[in-house]
Amino acid sequence: MSKVRIAVIGCGKVSKGHVRGWLNESDRAEIVALVDVQRDFAEAHKKEFELNEATVGTDWREILDRKDVDAVNLLTHGHLRTEMITAFLEAGKHIMTEKPTGWNLEECRRLRWYAREYPDIKVGVGYSMRYYPLNIVVRDLVKSGAIGQLMHVQASHNHPHDTSGMFEPRESGAGMLSDSGGGYIPGSEMTSTTHIFDLMRFVAGEVKEVFAYRERFGTFVLARFESGAAGVATSATSSELGIATPHVLCLQGTEGTIFTQRRYEGGPWAHEGYHGFIVRNSTSEPIEADIPDTGHGDGVRTRNFLDAVQKDEPLIAPLEDSVGTSELLHAIWDSHNMEIRIPVHRAGKTG
Repeated sequence: MSKVRIAVIGCGKVSKGHVRGWLNESDRAEIVALVDVQRDFAEAHKKEFELNEATVGTDWREILDRKDVDAVNLLTHGHLRTEMITAFLEAGKHIMTEKPTGWNLEECRRLRWYAREYPDIKVGVGYSMRYYPLNIVVRDLVKSGAIGQLMHVQASHNHPHDTSGMFEPRESGAGMLSDSGGGYIPGSEMTSTTHIFDLMRFVAGEVKEVFAYRERFGTFVLARFESGAAGVATSATSSELGIATPHVLCLQGTEGTIFTQRRYEGGPWAHEGYHGFIVRNSTSEPIEADIPDTGHGDGVRTRNFLDAVQKDEPLIAPLEDSVGTSELLHAIWDSHNMEIRIPVHRAGKTG
């Protein structure tokens, strides 16, 4: 089996996990190009990861016609990715891209069209919580009816931070306005937090409508699912003096309960892994998964993408499905801004 030759486009902080993922599969993948508008970022990656044979460039368009590139790893800012995804699909390159996909609803519609136009080209999306083996098992249990008809869902994801001064007044314009190279970052029409809302869709199905609000310490969502279930999702900050919310998922069905949690001992980051349980007939059983905790899912994500390209295995987070998460995120943002319930709009004509 020949190696998949990869061009990494975007060499900022998030790219390091992706690069390590490819290197850990060096018998199946090879990084042949590094691209970043800040050339020194790409050069630094080449040196740090000893990618001596990889070329370095600053223009992603130079990769489109390269015959020695089979797939691209898109790690640029979100507002740039739709143009890149569509161009690389037309060029016949497989794509692993960071999330989210679809900076506005028209981009979502366009990406849906491209996903259907190029069904044989693999496009995977880096929604890291999907790649936790435990979450995959949970999704399969729910779909199989292991806890009966799903009634309601709680989902939570947060990181400990220094919260001193969080409630002090901010200067006008405060916030992250530029990237690490000093360039301006355009804002999207969706919430900046994504992971838990994608996971909620992944395990519980499509969301019909949301009511949401956002504070500087988090985004909080009430959801109604197409199935008739209801949900509450929180994507927020916790204090580094405490711990992140221990429970991640709690799914209540007509015939049982599934919940997942992090067990903590010692400090906010000193957890003992990610665990899940299913309770039926008043009996609790652990949910078995190959790997209890995967960090950002780098290993599972990389192997899944290579399996899709080389063996035609299904992607865990394919492009068209990830567009559904973006449409949910747009509804969340609109609900916050308008302070009303908002239906999730899917693939409608927007102009």
